[in-house]
Amino acid sequence: MADEVATSFLSSMKAKGRKAMDWFKSIAKQTQRAVMPARTSRNEIMDDRNIGITSSINIGRMYLFQYDAKWKDKLPWWDMWPLILPFDLAKGGFYGINLHYLPPNDRADLLIRLIKAQGIGQLNEKLRLRLSYDVITRFGPAKPCIKRYLYTQVRGRGFYGISGEDWSYAAALPLQSFQGATARRVWSNSKRMY
Repeated sequence: MADEVATSFLSSMKAKGRKAMDWFKSIAKQTQRAVMPARTSRNEIMDDRNIGITSSINIGRMYLFQYDAKWKDKLPWWDMWPLILPFDLAKGGFYGINLHYLPPNDRADLLIRLIKAQGIGQLNEKLRLRLSYDVITRFGPAKPCIKRYLYTQVRGRGFYGISGEDWSYAAALPLQSFQGATARRVWSNSKRMY
C-alpha cells in the first residue's frame, strides 16, 4: 500500500508541471487575500481542499510561509519562503524540515521515504506524518533541512497549510527564496551533508 502511495506521489509530481504552476498562482492569490483581510473574508481562502492560513502549526503537516530570519546578518544563507514539515515545538517556535534545502528530486525522494516508512495508505487533505528527530535523522537528506523557526519572525498573517493531496505540487515548485546564496550553492552544501 505504501509503495502505491509513493509511486502515485512521484508520478503526480512529474506529470503536473503546468497544473502545479496554476496551483501555485491560486495559492499566491489566496495568500495575498489573507494579508488584506478587509477585502476578503477568511472563509474565501479556505475551501474543501485547502487548509488555508493559520496562526499556528500542527506537527506532521506541510506549510508554506514568509520568514525573516532573526540572525540573518550572521547566517551564510536562509530561506525567505520555507516549505516545512514541523516535527517538534521549541520555546517561542518550532523545529521543522525545510524541504527547500534539497533540490526538487531529492525533496520527492525524502517525502516518499517518510511516507513509506509510516505505511501511509492514502494521500489526502488530512495527511499528517508522525515525525520526531529520531525518525527524521534516519534519512540522510533530512539532516541539512532541520531548522528552527521563531513565531516572532513569521511575516504576513501566518502559515499556509498545504493539503496532503497537494504535497507533490509544493515539492515540485521552485518556491525557495534563499537570501545570501543561490539555490544551487545551498543544494550543493546540503548534498555534502548526506
